[in-house]
Amino acid sequence: LHAALHQTKGGVAMAEWDDIRRVADELQLKIHLAGMDARDRWHALEPRLAELQRAIARAGQRAGDAIDRELSSVGAALRRLRDDVAEKP
Repeated sequence: LHAALHQTKGGVAMAEWDDIRRVADELQLKIHLAGMDARDRWHALEPRLAELQRAIARAGQRAGDAIDRELSSVGAALRRLRDDVAEKP
């Protein structure tokens, strides 16, 4: 996956961000069917997504390692939540 990512805005992997947003949008639609734990985890991730989007917009050419690390962290948390929600009947 990382080999296919294109780097823009000073190192921010925009394809990674696009994938994170897609997973987040998918989860938002499914979360109302999930249990309370999944809803709590989603509510904890929502502000991180918003802050990450603001950071990417603010950083522009200065975007760097900190944003890349947060992209990876938020992406992993969203994918774990998606997988956990998908396993529920």
